[in-house]
Amino acid sequence: MKKQTGYASIDNPQNIGYDFFKTHPIIPNMDVYHAIQMLSTFYNKRDAIECFDLKVKYAELLENSVTVSLALKELGVKRGDIISVCMPNFYQAVAVFLACSRIGAVTTFLNYGSSQDEMNKYLNLFESPIFINYAQSRDENINIKKNTKIKYIVTLDKYSVRDISLFKDYHITSDDDLIDFNSLGGLAKFQKKKFELHSAKENALILFTSGSTGKPKSVVLTNENVLAAGTYLKNSSKVKSLEGNRTLVCVPFSYPYGFVTSTLMSLLSLKTAILAPNISKDTISYYLSKNPNIIFGSPALLDLIINNVPQNQDLSSVTQFISGGDFLTPSHYQRGKSFFASHGATSVEIGNGSGNAETVSCGTNPVGIEIRPETVGKVLVGTFAMVVDSVTLEEKRYGEEGLLCISGKHVFKEYYKDPIMTDAVKFEKNGKIYFKTGMMGYLNKDGYFTLTARESRFYIMSTLDKVYCDHVQNFISYFDFVKSCAVVPVPDSDLLYVNKAYVVLKEGIQPDSTLIHSIYQCCTQPIQLLSGDIVSLKKYEIPSYVEFISELPRKAGTDKIDYDTLEKDAAQKVKKGKVLVLQ
Repeated sequence: MKKQTGYASIDNPQNIGYDFFKTHPIIPNMDVYHAIQMLSTFYNKRDAIECFDLKVKYAELLENSVTVSLALKELGVKRGDIISVCMPNFYQAVAVFLACSRIGAVTTFLNYGSSQDEMNKYLNLFESPIFINYAQSRDENINIKKNTKIKYIVTLDKYSVRDISLFKDYHITSDDDLIDFNSLGGLAKFQKKKFELHSAKENALILFTSGSTGKPKSVVLTNENVLAAGTYLKNSSKVKSLEGNRTLVCVPFSYPYGFVTSTLMSLLSLKTAILAPNISKDTISYYLSKNPNIIFGSPALLDLIINNVPQNQDLSSVTQFISGGDFLTPSHYQRGKSFFASHGATSVEIGNGSGNAETVSCGTNPVGIEIRPETVGKVLVGTFAMVVDSVTLEEKRYGEEGLLCISGKHVFKEYYKDPIMTDAVKFEKNGKIYFKTGMMGYLNKDGYFTLTARESRFYIMSTLDKVYCDHVQNFISYFDFVKSCAVVPVPDSDLLYVNKAYVVLKEGIQPDSTLIHSIYQCCTQPIQLLSGDIVSLKKYEIPSYVEFISELPRKAGTDKIDYDTLEKDAAQKVKKGKVLVLQ
C-alpha cells in the first residue's frame, strides 16, 4: 500500500481497499426517471412505495408517472419549468417528481407547514406555471391564484390519498382553473407527443436548506447530482446486496434527507420505501409494524421510538438505523443499541451519516462499514475531501480540526438566482471544485470524519422538522421593545424539543403579562429585515417559553453568548415548572 502523506486530498483514504471502477465511477448520462426505469426492468413486480395501506409496485409507479407527465405536457409544461409541490410524504408526490423528470421539468417541494405568504413567495420566485398541493380549501387556492402567476392549481383531495386507481374523467372548472389530481388521466389522453431523453446535466430538483441565520437557500440539483450521490453511496457500502430491503422514510420531502437520500436512493437501489406522512408519538409504532429493515432518521426519531414503542413490539426486522441531520452521540448510540436488542433487533447497526442539501445530503457514509459512533462515518468512495482552515483554506493534516470541504459530481449546481452566495461556498483547489460544508471537525487516515461543531445551532423535533435557534432569536430581536435575545432548545415530552427565548428588553420597558402576549402576537406576523426581505416563523418555530433577563451571559474572555449555560438553565427550570409559557 502506498505510503500516506498525511493530507486527505492527496491520499484519498476513503478509497483504500476499493477497486478502480468504484473509485472512478461512470455516472450515466440520463434523467432520474429513466435511470429507475432501466434499473427496475427485471423488478417491475416488486413493491416500490408503501404509504398507509397503499402498496405500489415499480411498474405501477412508472406507469402513473407517465400519466402525470402526459397531463403536465397537456397543461403546457415545458422543459425547465419549475413545478411546485406542497403535501406531506405521499405516494403522489413521488409520482409527480418522476413525471417531471421524464419531461425535463424541475420539481420543488415546499414545506407543508409553510404559511400562505411563504408559499406565494416561492411560487413567484420560481415562476411556477403549476402548483400541486394537498387538501387546500377553495378560498386558499383562489388566494394563491390572485397573488401569483400560477396558471393551474392541482389539488389532491384527502379522500384520494390512498387511491392508486388514479386518473378518472377529465374535468377542469372554467372559473378558477382548479384541477382534481385524480382527473389528470383524462388530460393525459389528449397528449400524443413522443418525449426525448434528457441529459444528466439538466436540473432535476430545487430543495431547501438554511444557513446560520436560518434563511432558506434554494439549492438546485441536477440529474447528475442525484445519480452520482446514489452511485457513491452504493459503492461505499461493502454490503454485497441490499436489494429488496424495506426502508422507512420519516423525514419530510421538503428536506433533502427525506426525498433524495431516503426515498430516491431507496428506489435507485430497488428497495421498498415506506412513507410516513404523519410521524408522531401516536403513529411511530404503526409505521414500525410495517417491518422496515433500514430506518432513515435522527437522534430525535430514535428518542421518539424509544419513548413510545410498546415493550412487546417486535422490531427484529430492523438491521440499520441511520442518523442524519444531527449527531448521534456515542452514549445515545448505546441506548439505541440496547433498546433495539430488547425488541428483537439484536444485530442492528446504528451509525451517523452527514451531508448537506448541497451534496444531495450525502457527505459521509455509515452503511456497510465498521461503525465508529464518535464519527459521522467515512467520506464517500469516489469523491474527494479535505479539512481546511476556514479563513485561509490551507489544508489541515489528519487529526487537525478545520472546515470539511467536499468535491464530487454530487456537489450542487447553484443556489437559485444567487450567484454571489453560490460563489461564497465554492472554491477551486488542485483542479477540483470544493464545497464548504459548514461542518467543523477532523479526518483520520482511514477516511472517517469526526464532527466537532456546526456553523449554525439547531434542533430536530419528533416531527423531524428542523428549527434553527439563531433564526428564531434574530426574528425576535427585530421587535421594537427587544434589546437582544437568545434562543435555546428545551426538552419536551411530546415533541422531544421546543425552544425557549431569553429576552433582554429595551431600557424603560417592564415585563408583564401584556408583553408576553405581545411577543406571541409578533411571532405570528411576518417582519421585514434590514435587507428588505420579508420573513416569518413557522408555527413550530415559535418559542414555547420566554424569560426576561437583564443581560445575556457571555463566555469568559469573549463577547459570545454562553448558550451552554442558557440551555442548562432552561432545562432545569422547565423540569421544575419555573417558566413563563408563551403560547
